[in-house]
Amino acid sequence: MTSISLKSQVSSLPLRLIPIFLMMIVLGASLAFYSDSQLLILPFLAAMVLATFTAMDYTLYIMVASLPFSFRFIFAHGTEMQFPAEPLLAIMSAALILRWVIMGRKGVLVKFPFRLPMLLYIASLYLSMINVGQLYYSVKGSIRAVIYMMLALVVFHVITDRRRLKWLFIASVVPAIVAVGWTMISLIDRLSIWRWSSAYEGLLFTSYIHYGSFVAVIFLILLGRSLFDKGKYDRVAWKLLLVFYGMAICLSFSRGVWLSLIASLGFLLVQKSSGIKQKKVFIVGGAVAFFAIVLSIPYASNLLISRIQTMTNFGYASNKTRILRWGFALVMFLRHPIIGNGYNSFKFTYVNNPNILGPYLSQFRMGAHNEYLQTLAEMGLIGFFAWMWIIVSFFRYGFGLLRKLKSAEEQSAEEHQGTGSDPNAPAIPRSTISTPYSFYRSIVIGVMAAEFSLLVHFLVNNLIQTHIVGIPFWLLIGILPTIGNILEKESKPPAKA
Repeated sequence: MTSISLKSQVSSLPLRLIPIFLMMIVLGASLAFYSDSQLLILPFLAAMVLATFTAMDYTLYIMVASLPFSFRFIFAHGTEMQFPAEPLLAIMSAALILRWVIMGRKGVLVKFPFRLPMLLYIASLYLSMINVGQLYYSVKGSIRAVIYMMLALVVFHVITDRRRLKWLFIASVVPAIVAVGWTMISLIDRLSIWRWSSAYEGLLFTSYIHYGSFVAVIFLILLGRSLFDKGKYDRVAWKLLLVFYGMAICLSFSRGVWLSLIASLGFLLVQKSSGIKQKKVFIVGGAVAFFAIVLSIPYASNLLISRIQTMTNFGYASNKTRILRWGFALVMFLRHPIIGNGYNSFKFTYVNNPNILGPYLSQFRMGAHNEYLQTLAEMGLIGFFAWMWIIVSFFRYGFGLLRKLKSAEEQSAEEHQGTGSDPNAPAIPRSTISTPYSFYRSIVIGVMAAEFSLLVHFLVNNLIQTHIVGIPFWLLIGILPTIGNILEKESKPPAKA
């Protein structure tokens, strides 16, 4: 019976990959015939729909792999999308909703632990449109926000076992190595303008803020496993990845990234686990040694110290415009405190002062530089409550999952020690016992640390509307209950034949 089932799975694998191959063929033909036309998007979308409805898991892998390589595709009326990440995500969201409606598979939504705060947040998006002035841009932004949120449900629906979780990680991290590596080479070549956003002109990442946030998420997940996983895995390759992404973070000149990374490292180091105290000391010692080396380099030390000093300088242009935007966000909130002024309304209401930022930067419509204040201004108390409910629910679920994993890990360790079978057997130190639960525990801690870094960064920037930050944010939201779901399935006793 098992051999027949395995054979059928193997034989069905090529059939499930046919839509992916067809999508590649259509992609090549589209580039050949429609390279100078906006009709290029139509065969793209047709191929993506075919692939998504037949192999959603592979489509998810393609979406996360293409994330750092997505580019702006502009339609009429200034409408734009990040192609192909956003279209793939939109089609996966539509496919998942159709499965609920047509096939009645609503169990995914029922089991998803954050469904209520997310539904309230979606409702507040459209409720806030009552007061919006620019309805078109508010509707467009709200649709994009909902599609990003749906990624959490897509991940929860698609990633159902450890194998798929592994492939999701490979699809996310390996292509990112290429994107981040190319950016690092370019930044080293442009080291003289490293501290300016112009250093990122023509690169995959548009600024040091987006680059640093993206790299920090991957770095913290890698560090979480390196610290807390006592299981067997390729530690050499993992450490090489950790060093690579650690070096990549050093090339980010964002103060927000620095603060969020320090806060997240603190979050990691306060997590308790047996046998990792020496690792924590090594991490802290390595960080101190790194800063000592950097401060010993004359040019780098002067640049770093001057950048840190700007954090408390309220006359600094970046700080001054942030304070003005924060104050204006509070004024907007007081105007419509319950349902807000409408999603995406801040950037069309606030007028930049060219005397502060200069005429070039003043032409761009930027947000409040604080995700929490912007949510309060645009969506009122209802939207802000839903937003905070999602965050609190995420961490409550995470810490609850850690308690379950700790209990299961201790029970598994006791079984390895021979408790209850041979009381005279020599005791084995628990810190040296490898259990499958330490893997999940390390990933949970890493995911929580990565999400925490983004939430800290949101105090000084609003980044969730951008694909390079918004998609990882909601991906992490979905990963946590996904791990809980996988763990629940693996903990069930095997069915009797």
